Amino acid sequence: MPETKVEDVVQRLSRRPGYRLITYREVAIPHWDVPLQCRVLARKPLPPLDEFSLRSIEAGLHTSDEVTRFLGVPANVVEATLGKLLSHGHIAPTPVASDTSVLKYFTTESGKKLLRDMSEISIQDKTINIPYDGLTNQYKIVDNTLRWRPRDLRDENVLEIPAFPADPPEVYASDTAAIAGAIKEITNKIDIEVITVTGVDGRRSRFFVRGIALVFQSVDSPNEFQVRFAIDGRPSEEHDLAFARAEGMRKLGITDALKQSAMAAEKVLSQDLLSQRLDETQVSSLRRTTELLKAQLNTLEEKGAVATEPDSDAGEMLTDEVADLASRLDDAQAALERAPVRILEVHEHPSVLEDALGTARNRLLIISPWIRAAVVDDAFVRSVRILLESGVQVSIGYGIDDGKGAFDRDRAAEGKLQQLSENFENFHFARLGDTHAKVLVVDDRHAVVTSFNWLSFRGHPNRPFRDERGTLVTVGREIERLYTDYLGRIRVATAVGTIS
Repeated sequence: MPETKVEDVVQRLSRRPGYRLITYREVAIPHWDVPLQCRVLARKPLPPLDEFSLRSIEAGLHTSDEVTRFLGVPANVVEATLGKLLSHGHIAPTPVASDTSVLKYFTTESGKKLLRDMSEISIQDKTINIPYDGLTNQYKIVDNTLRWRPRDLRDENVLEIPAFPADPPEVYASDTAAIAGAIKEITNKIDIEVITVTGVDGRRSRFFVRGIALVFQSVDSPNEFQVRFAIDGRPSEEHDLAFARAEGMRKLGITDALKQSAMAAEKVLSQDLLSQRLDETQVSSLRRTTELLKAQLNTLEEKGAVATEPDSDAGEMLTDEVADLASRLDDAQAALERAPVRILEVHEHPSVLEDALGTARNRLLIISPWIRAAVVDDAFVRSVRILLESGVQVSIGYGIDDGKGAFDRDRAAEGKLQQLSENFENFHFARLGDTHAKVLVVDDRHAVVTSFNWLSFRGHPNRPFRDERGTLVTVGREIERLYTDYLGRIRVATAVGTIS
């Protein structure tokens, strides 16, 4: 999608009264470019010579010779111009009484109106290409920067939302009233007015608009879900409603998948530990507080950066206010970090992974079913290399199958990590072949058990819709248990692979 980070958009749109965000997905909304065959009233600017000739006659130069002498152009050119104006009904001739071979011209009402409008009107047949949204079933403008070809989606592994109905639109004359306004708005042309739309003139080419689908679960009714869409970083209620009307959740199997899913921690962590989980309301409150304080702090720091007199009273007050906000932000973040067990929201996972790659000091363990190039890119591999060079023990276990169906680019990403493991003894890297687990352990600081795919969240369109929130644990013995258990699995898989 555009330059705005997906996670930033998701975080901004994640709060919805009475609902909790449980997963999100980058999606592609189907569109067609429809070449509409239209009959239009078209206005075109009056050519300069036509205008000057008409204005000359209106000003009292009634004969061809008078207009020729005034304009200083060849007589045959003026004759041709006056003939065209005459044929269009903008001027009318009257013989000169003293010489019937000479004609005098006068502007008609049509000519006078033409001078006022400075344009001619004619009926024309035009083909106008208009984008059609296959989800909302509306003709609407689509910026070229937002368009994706089918090939682009395959390369990026973005989930395609089907059109409802699936077929491209047919167009008939009876659709004129519904389409005419859209044509006017989309083309932004004041020089045409649609008389009738007669059909489709040629092939309707398919393209997609990239967006984000956010899935919310009702706090009071766990089996009630809603999908909200964001297009170009902004919420789109018309897509929400269209998807709901088309029963998109049911047709895509989202509803059943979500009803069957549960947070991964329920299967891995003990009930005793889960009972220590900080209340979701408290977590949300602390998170909102940190976000608000960060925003206020950024605003004040920007003011300080442009302050012309930092040593003035106003500058000192600004400095004190920044320090106070920074202190309150530290307290709020510390309160979150002190929680022995807490919910990790789905949109927090990418930043937690990024932080782990940048701050791990002793050990880092990642368990993920898939490796996708969209996540394990050059920057990711570089971060792992830096950790290894600094002596950090890095362990990655992956693979829910044998990987034979993986795309070439994903195999290449896997190969880069494999090469690192051959170059660094402190890198344990193994295909487990049967793992559904998604686990992250960073030093002795925290462990995360989740349904979020750590190494494929940006490039796995077919992953099932499930509650992708995680559980972050800071209890030392549990961190050690998770690390030991999964590191043991990685070592066994490495040994088996070495023997085979």
